[in-house]
Amino acid sequence: MTFQLVDCLNQTAQMNSSNTNTGGWNGSAMRTRMATYKSQLPAALRNVIKTVKKKSGTGGGSSSGTQTTNDDLFLLSEIEIFGTTTYSVAGEGTQYAWYKAGNTRIKKVNGSANDWWERSPYSGNTSYFCSVNSSGDANFGNASNSDGVSFGFCV
Repeated sequence: MTFQLVDCLNQTAQMNSSNTNTGGWNGSAMRTRMATYKSQLPAALRNVIKTVKKKSGTGGGSSSGTQTTNDDLFLLSEIEIFGTTTYSVAGEGTQYAWYKAGNTRIKKVNGSANDWWERSPYSGNTSYFCSVNSSGDANFGNASNSDGVSFGFCV
């Protein structure tokens, strides 16, 4: 079973410190930061989180192909949220039932609607990762932008 935060963490974060998506989710500073986020969860929750395989674009200007990572905490991909690919490559999973049912994609940081990151690198571009904007629509931003973080995990 997959869970995702209802809203974002109270602090925004960058995907990378510079405007690069080379290496995609696998090579991102955000993915490395997930270990810190996990360490801050209650022990009872940390102990039941399962490692899962997630597919993501490779970034670096590639417009096709994915790589697989083993993740405890992860950001959702564009297709897992929207059911289609607007800015990302194909093959990053399937839409979660929560979003397929039409539930809101708007998430808040400190009580205000905010853009939030996806793990999907922007297809054919070397600087951007995909995101969801504050209106709940598909979007993208420079990897060094600070956007909301709403991770998922499986138990």
